[in-house]
Amino acid sequence: MALIETNDGLWFQEDLYPEISCGFKVSAVLHSERSACQDILILDTPALGKVLVLDGIIQCAQKDEAIYHELLAHSGVLLRQTLAPAEGGLDVLVVGGGDGGIARECLKHSGVVRVTVVDIDPHVRETMLAHFPELPAGAYADPRLTAVDADAVGFVRQHRNRFDLIVADTPDPVGAATPLFGRNFVADCHAALQDGGVFVRHAGSLLLQTDEFCRTRGDVAAVFGTQCTRTGLLATCSYLGGWFTWVSAVKNARYPEADSALQAMRALFDRSAPDVHWYSPEMQFASQVLPRFAGEPVRGKNR
Repeated sequence: MALIETNDGLWFQEDLYPEISCGFKVSAVLHSERSACQDILILDTPALGKVLVLDGIIQCAQKDEAIYHELLAHSGVLLRQTLAPAEGGLDVLVVGGGDGGIARECLKHSGVVRVTVVDIDPHVRETMLAHFPELPAGAYADPRLTAVDADAVGFVRQHRNRFDLIVADTPDPVGAATPLFGRNFVADCHAALQDGGVFVRHAGSLLLQTDEFCRTRGDVAAVFGTQCTRTGLLATCSYLGGWFTWVSAVKNARYPEADSALQAMRALFDRSAPDVHWYSPEMQFASQVLPRFAGEPVRGKNR
């Protein structure tokens, strides 16, 4: 990662892959620090608005963050509500997600009574509130939200049969985030869910992280069961790699499909009427149509 001075001004370059990089012009560096866990950078840019960067990797940009946060959050909430009514409302766990984007979207549903955000680095939350408050948009002031500054691996292992929805909004599986991937962590999340609970997470770039995608989907399917696991696509301009992927699974229940499931989600969505920029149940269902090669043996290189 580098901030580069050029004749055209200041540019940011993300060197995520050894053979390809992503860059954009920077208007101002709003915040830069090395916390106990990672490098935290918030940039203001003419094309993408504000951008959060952790350890040199773009996490979200104001221009397109809604695509990612809305899809993972609303798909999970509506899927859980479609499976069965939750007595007393939904209890949601966000793993990582210190920027507040997933929590913000989950809290748009009145049926969500509790959101717990577990992130190891409180500096991410504090920095967002100080320099990028548009993204959490008041989520941390909502009395339904509890922020826990802890290692999510240990937190998840301490809970059994509690949560209705777990959204793993983690950085990529490198460095400190590595334990938040793999079959063992998925199994711990499965145990932390109630029957009928939903697990959602991102699974990398379909083209540039094919190994990661196949491994992540395989880990989730091995724990939840193939018939209980589905994969979808999303695309943003700030994530290098074209189509990105997300995985969704349900615990001890058949995955809702076909027109009846779509109609049920649409009715729930209309009743809740969340203020969204991108998401719709129809888009969620359409995103689950994958290219043929996505089901074939692993190809390409891992990140």
